[in-house]
Amino acid sequence: MFTRLSYKDFFLSSQQLLAIEPRLPQENYPEHTHDFNELVLVTKGSGRHILNGYPHELHQGMVLYINADDHHLYENVDNLHLTNILLKPKNDFKFIHNVDAILQDLAPNQSQYKMVKHQVLSNINQQIALLQQDPLNALQQESSFLQILNLVQQNQYCVNVNQDSRGGRDENLYQLLRYLSFNFKQEINWQQLSQDFQLPLRSLQRMVKEKLGITPQQYVNKLRLSYAYYQLKFSEKAIIDIALESGYSDSSYFASCFKHEFGFCPRELR
Repeated sequence: MFTRLSYKDFFLSSQQLLAIEPRLPQENYPEHTHDFNELVLVTKGSGRHILNGYPHELHQGMVLYINADDHHLYENVDNLHLTNILLKPKNDFKFIHNVDAILQDLAPNQSQYKMVKHQVLSNINQQIALLQQDPLNALQQESSFLQILNLVQQNQYCVNVNQDSRGGRDENLYQLLRYLSFNFKQEINWQQLSQDFQLPLRSLQRMVKEKLGITPQQYVNKLRLSYAYYQLKFSEKAIIDIALESGYSDSSYFASCFKHEFGFCPRELR
């Protein structure tokens, strides 16, 4: 049975449209749900987020929308800082309309989480500060919230392989990480990817290590193991088939990696 958090514990009154809940830092928190939606911005650090049974590593710049009927938890956190914008499921915005499609586009799809450019985080934080100034001022609240959504929508990194036009190295790195989130199950040719994303191989390895604290291959392994975790928990597939589908040709090696990542053997999740 999940803990269910109530908006009444975070909103000052029934007229308040939005509430800001910074977690500086976010501690490990058990699986829970709530009667409100939330837009979560990762501003610092890292940690594991398990959403509806699917684990994923969080890093600075990620943005995710959590629906009221979702269940999730945080674990293995390392100086993880979050800013949560809480919204009632049936928002009564007076000045802005039709934002649900934008918000749902930010909802994670298993391994695919949205990321925004590092330099825009300060602009988003400025709008969040305005949200906190007068929580009962509907016009200011809705205006600042719309600005946040616009900044997020206009400054997302996207999968963008084999195009002539490129941004700087930081942008190419984020595009690479997004690409891996879609293609982690296939064999990875790092030399080819370094050419596709215009990042010299040594620079690619160094930048990923600086950004995530792990090597590129370790990042891919985490994506693969997260996928396997979900399949073990919610499918009837044989463990050996899940290992192969996740990118592991050796089931014994898969079991060893899985235990190292999660602290228990694949069979224990069944």
